[in-house]
Amino acid sequence: MAIVIIGIAILFFLGHGLSWFFEKTKIPDLLILVALGYFLGPVFGIINAEDLGKVGGVVATTALIVILYEGGLHLSARDLLTSSLPAFGLTIVGFGLIVTCGALVGWGIALKPLPISMLLGVGIGSTSSAIVIPMVKQLSISDNTKTILGLESAFTDVLTIVIFLVLVDSFASGQFSAQELIVGIGPKTVIAGLMGIFSGFVWAYIKRKYSRLVSMAFAGEAWALLTYGLIEAMKHNGAIGVLTLGFMLANLDLLPTWLKNQVSNVAVSYKDMSLLSEITYILRTFFFLYLGLLIQFSNWKIVIIALIISILVFVTRYIAIWLLYSPQKYSRLDAMVSTAMGPRGLACAVLATIPLQRGIEEGQWLQNVLFAVIPITITFTAIFVALSENASFRNKMEKLFHKYPNAALQPTVPNVEK
Repeated sequence: MAIVIIGIAILFFLGHGLSWFFEKTKIPDLLILVALGYFLGPVFGIINAEDLGKVGGVVATTALIVILYEGGLHLSARDLLTSSLPAFGLTIVGFGLIVTCGALVGWGIALKPLPISMLLGVGIGSTSSAIVIPMVKQLSISDNTKTILGLESAFTDVLTIVIFLVLVDSFASGQFSAQELIVGIGPKTVIAGLMGIFSGFVWAYIKRKYSRLVSMAFAGEAWALLTYGLIEAMKHNGAIGVLTLGFMLANLDLLPTWLKNQVSNVAVSYKDMSLLSEITYILRTFFFLYLGLLIQFSNWKIVIIALIISILVFVTRYIAIWLLYSPQKYSRLDAMVSTAMGPRGLACAVLATIPLQRGIEEGQWLQNVLFAVIPITITFTAIFVALSENASFRNKMEKLFHKYPNAALQPTVPNVEK
């Protein structure tokens, strides 16, 4: 018990210490945390993911919810209006390119059956919201680019999870349901977003009418957890719901006057935001350590395939950025960071285990490859983001990003009511 208590205390200081280290050096804290988790787990065997049981998965999901909630609170309606279309375009083009390339690698290079190759392509289609959202918040890119990358990570989660699960069901049962695929991607996602907005309105109403009952610490985070759980229980996307919940609470000033009178003017106070920031530090520290525990490099063939796929992740992102980012709207730093934002995370790890559980041929191989892709893409992201913040490196990358002006826009800090 004493070791566990010490470990919790270390998590708190480690999260803050590495965040400070990132601000000073631009070396992302997530890279150090994932590496630490890998050495504590697979390398030295001090901790195993199995030892944490279901608790590990629950805490990791809680971290994802809180990170998405905080990300939504930093979304302004203006940024959303200007960023939704570019984010959707980046999602469709980037997702289509990497899914195609991943499937071709599985089928043409690894010589695996077409079904498992298709699952490989789709399984690597999602960028990790839990990595992208907190990372871009501390970078010197424009607010518009931060919003685009945050939305893209949420959109790709939806596409990847829905398509992957439909394909798994199809390959396991021998029947493909196009209707289930279309409904999962379209109407269900919209409904989840609307449910999140409604939840935000309800919470703002409760904060006004019953402020004494919900003035305790962690009330907002508990409401986010409740929102996620209810939406997931109704078979919709809880991640989208939590993101729009945060967005709603951040933009209550846009409500018509008659509705404004029914809700709290400050649904999330400065004190709440400060507390949320502290919680996020601890949870994301655990999240990245947990990802490190999940890493598996089973053999050199798996590592080579994972390395090829990881390189293709960033090549396809470069192509998508080149096609969609206008030099009149985005700087070279924006383009380089957007290209680098290809980390795979918890969604990829969870999906990787499903085909094996369902008895699909080569499911073990797929799980090993996806588990290897996660740390490689995180490492590439961390290194390239750190280098992109360096002006001399941006100059050296002029041949690849020559059409973008070499001027970094300073980030703005969201206004929070004190």
